[in-house]
Amino acid sequence: MITTYLDDIRVGDTSVSRARTITETDLVQFAMITGDWHPIHTDKEYAAADPRFGRRIAHGALVISFGLGLVEFWPPAMKAFYGLDKLRFVAPTVIGDTVRVETEVLDVAERPDGDGVVTYRFVVLNHRDEPRCVADLKALVARKPEG
Repeated sequence: MITTYLDDIRVGDTSVSRARTITETDLVQFAMITGDWHPIHTDKEYAAADPRFGRRIAHGALVISFGLGLVEFWPPAMKAFYGLDKLRFVAPTVIGDTVRVETEVLDVAERPDGDGVVTYRFVVLNHRDEPRCVADLKALVARKPEG
């Protein structure tokens, strides 16, 4: 996603990340790391009885974290993750979904210090091209060094 300096990023630029499959182990390890043991994520019988989902679903925070991990960041240009706006989990992500991220540059705003804030539409999709998570992601991006 951020593979070049601010000077070369344009509104409308797009990218597609690599993909990964969500596993039961991912849900259990995420629950262990975060302490989020809500049964919709970790209890097969509880989740099966839920009329909305009918099975275990991935934690929203897991989906956005995996999405962030899937996109490419080039350290010389990518200075910092600046934030997420309008984050929505538009549909559940389930065990067995293979997810990837598609991004589009929505805005490039220069800062007085020479760096800039780039706003991306950030969409996590499953292997059926169905959006699971949508957000506007902001990144602090460096200009090309002089010389």
